[in-house]
Amino acid sequence: IDIGVMYTPQSRPGLKVERLFEEQLVLVSTDPNGGGEPRDGYVYVDWGPEFYARHSVSFPNFAGPSITVNIGWLGLQHVLENGGAGYFPRRIVQSLLKRGRLHLADGAPEFSMPAYVTYPLDRDAAHIVSAIRIMHDVAKAEMAADKATPPVKRRRRV
Repeated sequence: IDIGVMYTPQSRPGLKVERLFEEQLVLVSTDPNGGGEPRDGYVYVDWGPEFYARHSVSFPNFAGPSITVNIGWLGLQHVLENGGAGYFPRRIVQSLLKRGRLHLADGAPEFSMPAYVTYPLDRDAAHIVSAIRIMHDVAKAEMAADKATPPVKRRRRV
């Protein structure tokens, strides 16, 4: 199946792009007093050019990460196994925040990133239509569940 989910899809002839949901990227750390700026142990996840631009504006003195990855779950696994911090989707880290394995960085900006589903226009097959409908249904259910769950509050730095 030629379907993809992307944060910053490029418009191309023959490709349909539909907004799927809004992702909230939050800075989390294994250190409860990690602070709101990237520091040692920071894992930069390449969430695309829009994230890069907003990250650069938010952290103009940022000298560079300890590690850069282009797959979010890989960066998250590194942080969980080795300590550190990084920007990850709130919906992915919510349970880790509740369990105390990660902590929201106090004072850090959050970044909103729309996610899109992309697929070829010439694919009208029933299984493609069904897959896209299911993706939209799952995204709506996920977003409704996120709204119903109170967010984990940031801890105050001592």
